Amino acid sequence: MRLDKLVFKIFNTINKHHLVKPYDSIIVAVSGGPDSVALLKSLHSINSTKNLHLNLFIAHLNHQLRGRHSEEDAQFVENLSKDLSLPFILKSVNIQKIAEQTKRSIEEAARIERYTFFRELAQGYNASAVAVGHTADDNIETFLHRIIRGTGTPGLGGIPIQRPLVTDSTIQLVRPLLFVWRKEIIEYLKKEQLNYRTDASNYEPRYLRNKIRLELIPLLENQYNPNIKPLLAQLCHILNINNEHLITEAKKILKESTVEERDDLYTINSHFLTTQPKILQHLAFREILTRMQIPLKEVTYEHYTKISDEITRKGKGRYFQLPGKVYLWHEHGLLHLKKDLFHTPCLPLSEVTIQIPGTTTVYPLGQLVSEILDIQGFSLEAYKKTKTRYEEIFDLQSITMPISVRGRKNGDTISPLGINGHKKLKDLFIDKKIPVKGRDAIPIVVMNNLPIWVIGISIDNKVKVTPHTKKILKLTFQRIP
Repeated sequence: MRLDKLVFKIFNTINKHHLVKPYDSIIVAVSGGPDSVALLKSLHSINSTKNLHLNLFIAHLNHQLRGRHSEEDAQFVENLSKDLSLPFILKSVNIQKIAEQTKRSIEEAARIERYTFFRELAQGYNASAVAVGHTADDNIETFLHRIIRGTGTPGLGGIPIQRPLVTDSTIQLVRPLLFVWRKEIIEYLKKEQLNYRTDASNYEPRYLRNKIRLELIPLLENQYNPNIKPLLAQLCHILNINNEHLITEAKKILKESTVEERDDLYTINSHFLTTQPKILQHLAFREILTRMQIPLKEVTYEHYTKISDEITRKGKGRYFQLPGKVYLWHEHGLLHLKKDLFHTPCLPLSEVTIQIPGTTTVYPLGQLVSEILDIQGFSLEAYKKTKTRYEEIFDLQSITMPISVRGRKNGDTISPLGINGHKKLKDLFIDKKIPVKGRDAIPIVVMNNLPIWVIGISIDNKVKVTPHTKKILKLTFQRIP
């Protein structure tokens, strides 16, 4: 059995870009419209003809936006799944209600719900990819939409042929129809006598994307260049190639300049970064925000420019904020990006006596858990391999009760473990590159009003575990997420 001309074109795209491989499980997103029906039918034909042994699962999200028409769409897709003898998964969500509750647009709320649905299914069915029906027309519509709304270099590349479903995910979002025009799809469906559903809202010019499709593109074709669509698609392809190179270089630069990386904190060497081209600086910042899961569409070119300008200025450390509750400090040649640092007030941090053993609330930062352990059977070497920066052990005999936890005070000093002599906490914070704005959020365990543990940084020599230790006091700080 030979493949249809269009299906063969899709098969070549799948092979060229390694979108799927034999025996993969694939979630196929099917709305019932022409593009998704063509996607499903072509994948089913390719699977049968080429003996790929793919496990195809049909997924349909009922947005409940069009009354009985939405129910009819769901029924149509379910019937399609029965005709092809493929598993059908349906989920219904009230997008209108969700949009109102989250104060998002209908389009944004629907997009978030769709991708949440896809992620749940892909994980549940151990799928390697989710296939969606974006076409070449969608690509140029997206390109023009981004130009009109405002975008940077990465946005001008249009829609990628594949990408991780979510950041760092091994599950791919794939678009086998991305080089196929909608005109070709309609011709294919007509020739194969395949039915599909039509969403009347796609023809309402009140939505910007619809206005681009219905008014702007025909205007460009009729009055400027009849070949504008393939030329724009070609431009997207060229820009994608350029972006791939620039992003690869930016990631290399980011790797070299990164000092510390956590889920909620990123610290980079700004001296090194400022020696790089501005475009790579901006792309490095963009990569950081992506890794911190900050909505990129809220961050503008002016924000990236502000960061670049701030890290080149000399003088006192500076503090500023980005959308998405990202806080930045620049001091001592380091740029710190912290997410949701001040979601609760941290000044002043009142002093509170530590319950031993027991749990002590350190308002508003978290809680401190204390335990008393016997040295017998305790392996110090094994403990060092598994401990985190937020837990520490002390020689119980060296502790004078009571001990308490509080914030820093002027004149505080400590004798850091492994170092002779005392050091001011201020100097310790500078040595550890702790930004000024973050120092008041660091709890300090004190004995006789003298610091014995700067949590997450260092304990004092006088309370360390020694060969003569008989009992251990273990403290674990649990920060509020």
